[in-house]
Amino acid sequence: MSVVGIDFGALHSKIGVARHRGIDIIINEVSNRQTPSLVSFGPKQRAIGEPAKTLEISNFRNTVGSLKRLIGRTINDPEIQEVEAKFTHVKLVDANGTVGVQVNYLGEQKVFTATQVVAMYLGKLRDTAAKELKTGVSDVVITVPGWYTDIQRRALLDAAQIANLNCLRLINDTTAVALGYGITKSDLPEAENPRHVVFVDVGHSSMSASVVAFSKGQLTVKSTAYEPHVGGRDIDYALLQHFAAEFKDKYKIDVLSNPKAIFRLAAGCDKIKKPPYPRGLRAAHCPRPRSP
Repeated sequence: MSVVGIDFGALHSKIGVARHRGIDIIINEVSNRQTPSLVSFGPKQRAIGEPAKTLEISNFRNTVGSLKRLIGRTINDPEIQEVEAKFTHVKLVDANGTVGVQVNYLGEQKVFTATQVVAMYLGKLRDTAAKELKTGVSDVVITVPGWYTDIQRRALLDAAQIANLNCLRLINDTTAVALGYGITKSDLPEAENPRHVVFVDVGHSSMSASVVAFSKGQLTVKSTAYEPHVGGRDIDYALLQHFAAEFKDKYKIDVLSNPKAIFRLAAGCDKIKKPPYPRGLRAAHCPRPRSP
């Protein structure tokens, strides 16, 4: 059986496998190379990844995101109360001393720990990899932020175990990026004169920077810095607040009073950050809010 690598992201995750003298990123059931980090609970079944994304607006009260941010924390953690609460619409509760989510599932109100929800998601990634590789998948390596605490790392290992995965190692995401850069380089200098490379990663919910020295057959992480509280979603949030105020001022529409309208406007804000758009041209669209 192959060992697969999982880049566990706050917005999406990717699955990689070493083959064909390189690293292949495995596509999911809709031929995307990244799978939304979402789990949605419904009256008849749960949806994970791409199917959960299609339900994110219509079933927002029972769709769990921010998996990477919730696992290994307590409900009283300021990170949960002051930060994550504004980025999630599912009800966060205490579950055996850790963060849990309260959802309506199979016609009943149920509580799952963040570790359990992450295990469900990892199980989906396992099945996606197994389908592509046409063999069982059990051994994995999972990336984590360098700022993860020991408790968060242990919780992720527990989630992997619940998903019937043997996590060979948790690797810091900055180290994984450096390995990805250096593993295919054949022109690296000798150890006495290493090549220094700076890697900057602006993710969905955090950012990092690292300085790495490369030489033949060796890499050394010289320095790393993390900002766990600034990422792409914070830009989205600032844009959302700006356009919500503009809609209210010009059209007397209170977008922030309607969760579904918030989702639609947030999706528009995310799009205007990205190409392809002519320089200087951006547009945000928000349907008129209706009753939740």
